[in-house]
Amino acid sequence: MSVVVVTGVPGVGKSTVMNAAEEFGFKIVNFGSIMFEQGSKDEVRDRDAMRKLPVSSQRKYQKMAGEAISKMGDVVVDTHASILTPAGYMPGLPEWTVRALNPDIIVLVEADAEEIERRRNKDSSRIRDSDDIELHQRVNREYAAVAAVMTGATVAIVENHDNQVEVAAKRFREILGK
Repeated sequence: MSVVVVTGVPGVGKSTVMNAAEEFGFKIVNFGSIMFEQGSKDEVRDRDAMRKLPVSSQRKYQKMAGEAISKMGDVVVDTHASILTPAGYMPGLPEWTVRALNPDIIVLVEADAEEIERRRNKDSSRIRDSDDIELHQRVNREYAAVAAVMTGATVAIVENHDNQVEVAAKRFREILGK
C-alpha cells in the first residue's frame, strides 16, 4: 500500500495538480470530505463550518477520517497540513492522523501569495477566511516536516504558478515515480 499526502493552503491548486495521479492507479481521497462524512452523522451540516467547530470535535473527526483512509489501499490524500481556526493554526496531520495514514511521501503544493489570493478571489464556490498566506505556507512546511519525522516519509515541494499547471503536474508525476 502506498499513501501520498498532498497539502497546500486553500486556493493553491493542490486538487488540480494532483488529479494527474489518477492516471497512475492512485485513488484520490479528499480528507475534508471524509471528515465531513464522519461529522455529518453527528453535528456538522456544512463542510466549510467544520473549521469553526471546537478543536476537540475537529480532532475527533480527523482521527475517524485517518482511520477510514488508512484502509483504502493506494491513495493520494488531498488535505491541509494546517487549518487556521479561531484559536490559531491546528495541525491537519496530528500524530494520530499521520500515524494512521503512514504516508510514504508528503507533497506541499505552493505558489506566490499574490497568485493564491487572486485564485481565492475568483472562487465563489467556497467561503474562505482571510489569512497571512506566506505565514500559513511556512507553518505547513513545519508541520509537514514533523509528520515526516514521525513516519519516515519524504517531503517534496511542487510549485504551482499561474498558467503553469502542466509543469506542476509533471513534477508531481516525477515525485510519484511515474
